[in-house]
Amino acid sequence: MKYNFLPIVFPIAALLSSCGNNQQAEESPKDTAVAEVPATAPAAVDTLAIIAAYEAAHAKTKSTDTKPQYKEKNKKKVAEYTEPVVQSYDPTNEVVDAQGYNYTADKNATYPGGRKAFDDYFYKNFEYPVEALDNNIQGTIYAEIFINEQGYVERVEFPGHKLGYGLEEEAKRVLMAAKKLDPAMKNGAPAKERYVLPITVVIQ
Repeated sequence: MKYNFLPIVFPIAALLSSCGNNQQAEESPKDTAVAEVPATAPAAVDTLAIIAAYEAAHAKTKSTDTKPQYKEKNKKKVAEYTEPVVQSYDPTNEVVDAQGYNYTADKNATYPGGRKAFDDYFYKNFEYPVEALDNNIQGTIYAEIFINEQGYVERVEFPGHKLGYGLEEEAKRVLMAAKKLDPAMKNGAPAKERYVLPITVVIQ
């Protein structure tokens, strides 16, 4: 299930010029050539707003359908599991970002075997960082995932507040190593997609 919330803008601009100088003082400089790049800037998703809306809407219901499966790490019991994904989108109502990633696909990318198979993969492979354990760091990691039209995770970003202590790095490692997904579909063709995946990490 996806929740459609708020948005995320990066600037581009360039100006190139070349001048020629004539050795004779009485001659004027050569014409200046200017190449202009259209000043279109892809929108930056406001992930903080997405997270705030998500927390406000689901603070009471989040994780109610998830029974944490704990495992032991450094004499502590830890668990990590994913929450319903949050759809990224652009404040200008664009459906595709500048790099071609869809904010809203007709059919979302899916992990082979479905969400349970993905959760099993994530639980098995995520190693709670010792530094986070030692400092009793727990909470929600917000990972924005970019999936290409072949179904591979191309990159993972963590805009907004971070838990730190190696938790984001470990989440990124596991997400980047995930097997090929069935790609998102848009207008009947495989398409790039981006969305925010909340990941709960807890220490018992």
